[in-house]
Amino acid sequence: MSSLELFHLLRPWMLLLLIPGWLFVWWLLRQQNDILRWKAIVNPKLLSHLLLESGEKVSKIQAPWHLGIVWTVIILALSGPAWQLKPAPFTEDEAQIVFVMKVTESMETKDLTPSRLKRAVFKMKDLMDLRPDTKAALVAYSGSAHLVLPLTKDHAILNTFSQALSPGIMPQKGDNLKDALLLASEQFDNEGGTIVVFADAVDPAQANALSKKGLTQDAKVLFLAVASPELLDAKGFEQSVSLLGAEWTGMTVDDQDVKKIASWVDTAFQQAGAKDDTRYEDGGYMLIPLILLLMLLWFRQGFIAEAWRVS
Repeated sequence: MSSLELFHLLRPWMLLLLIPGWLFVWWLLRQQNDILRWKAIVNPKLLSHLLLESGEKVSKIQAPWHLGIVWTVIILALSGPAWQLKPAPFTEDEAQIVFVMKVTESMETKDLTPSRLKRAVFKMKDLMDLRPDTKAALVAYSGSAHLVLPLTKDHAILNTFSQALSPGIMPQKGDNLKDALLLASEQFDNEGGTIVVFADAVDPAQANALSKKGLTQDAKVLFLAVASPELLDAKGFEQSVSLLGAEWTGMTVDDQDVKKIASWVDTAFQQAGAKDDTRYEDGGYMLIPLILLLMLLWFRQGFIAEAWRVS
């Protein structure tokens, strides 16, 4: 996301203070308006001939307007303009990923060597290698969904558990993606995270049912299609990601698919952080030099008297 898209005010309610400030400026300008006072006692038709144009007219209104400008900049600074996320403390990776592995007989197909399931496990390990400090969990599903391992930074044990997955240990046959995604979404902390699904096919009906029920946490869903291009049902993935607001990519022989997933994880983490004002740096301090520069005029001889002059 660009800085412009991230820009917002941490304390927008402070802008309400602009109202009394500019009301005060308006009052000062009226108090210094000679024409308004003369109109109350002199016929307007005669007034235009009686008043002399003065070079001081412009300078007389400069002080109140200047006070208003300084007040506006001060309030903008206090409102907390923000457009940059704070760096994670100690450069710690705070993103969370739940891997959802489809474990069915179709995943034993060998159009990908050594099999779709084994290739998915390899890709999962490649993704963890790219993000060694990321908390990750593992959910396996077929006809039912099961939590294999909760969120952990111990990627070695996660890899060990994933290699032990096989259709033979699953209690029910089927393709219950809906329950798997719901279970995965429940593993996150309050901040949410990313769900990465490894599957050879996706039933749009499952995605449709889930889109109506909704995930329990703010989770971004990503799909890695584990099938050869000749056997891949791309239409099913496209319909499903459309229903879920997700992303998907096919498997590649190199690491481009894993890098794409990793970039999506980064984007999802940044978008989640963009909803949390505590992660933003308050940029109001950057307006302090401008405020001081504007206030230098206050030291001009006669400025204070000019600002408070009443005609």
